Amino acid sequence: MKTQNKIFKGLLVSAILAGGLYASNCDMNKKDKDRTNCDKSSCMMQKGKSHKGYYKKDGHIFGMFKELNLTQEQEKKIEEIIAQSRKNNKSPNEAFSKDGFDKAKYVQIMNEKRDNMIKSKAEIIEKSYAVLTPKQKEQLKVLIDLQNEKIDKK
Repeated sequence: MKTQNKIFKGLLVSAILAGGLYASNCDMNKKDKDRTNCDKSSCMMQKGKSHKGYYKKDGHIFGMFKELNLTQEQEKKIEEIIAQSRKNNKSPNEAFSKDGFDKAKYVQIMNEKRDNMIKSKAEIIEKSYAVLTPKQKEQLKVLIDLQNEKIDKK
């Protein structure tokens, strides 16, 4: 009986340790920007979701904004700007009704969204840029220049 208890406890401890090591696989490489060991399928902690905040894509302007050490107030203002911009967008769901699907309306909405996308992004960037301090604006310009240098080297 005591032997079975020891074996059971040993298996339990091993399972807990193995699970903890597997789950912490992402945390070991947090400084690695590529996060090669933490793709959506191999990391339980990420659960297939991207990080909160405004998008961290290579070369994306909002990823650079995140590197400017924004104050909480600035972050909140930028999030409000983005949220307001999203409210102004039409939803393709308007093409669906209880009775059916209006293909022409769907195509019209999606064409409008495509046509307005660049203007909308430019507006968001303009309003977000206005939230920055002069020092942060200088830092952003440096980050953009560094990004361009990286692109040119490739």
